[in-house]
Amino acid sequence: MRSDPALEQRANAVRVIIASDNPVVRIGLHALLRSAPMVDVVGNGAIGDSMGEVRRQEPDVVLLDSSPPSAASIGALTRVRGGSRIVVVTASEDPCVLVQAVLAGACCCLVYGHFEPQGLADVVLAADRGEAHLSQPAVTALVQWLHEGHPSHDQHDPGLTPREVEILELITAGLTNRQIARHLVISEKTVKNHAHQIYKRLGADGREHAITRWRELNSAAAGDGTGLT
Repeated sequence: MRSDPALEQRANAVRVIIASDNPVVRIGLHALLRSAPMVDVVGNGAIGDSMGEVRRQEPDVVLLDSSPPSAASIGALTRVRGGSRIVVVTASEDPCVLVQAVLAGACCCLVYGHFEPQGLADVVLAADRGEAHLSQPAVTALVQWLHEGHPSHDQHDPGLTPREVEILELITAGLTNRQIARHLVISEKTVKNHAHQIYKRLGADGREHAITRWRELNSAAAGDGTGLT
């Protein structure tokens, strides 16, 4: 029995999930990848839904569009499926943001205006092979960091620890304390203790208020070109 070349090609294609809070951007990125024969877009949605989608679809590459990209979100995505490569696409040129995106686990960091959109599929395929691609602003930021040290936190940083940021990102994504505990392999009581500390640092009186405060802080940070994580 003859094999179907089209089915074989699809079976060998690189599976990609596109995550962006901007539906127009998602459409554009999907259009750029759709014509690539060895790329199969298996998911397309908002960043808050991406962790569940990654868990279900088990993609080879996650294409994350965010300005600024959240280091906590990148780290959480890599932990959901350790084999997935994270390709960040961002309008941010802030050195701190770009360095922290790479440190969090992004293997590629593309800055709008510094890469050819037609080459996006090639970057995705290269990422699946384990190759890194960085736009010039990201290269410059990394070199400066290597020479001068870790970029400092900005004025909007509420003083959360990396673990607290991680848990708050999961809370914002809609996970319950029990789901967070399972995801991070810690006890539910530990999650609750962290949550109470998060509320205290943010000056929030509960879960929904904390989510609102976190989004406000991220929005303020994005407005002046800085990042929270």
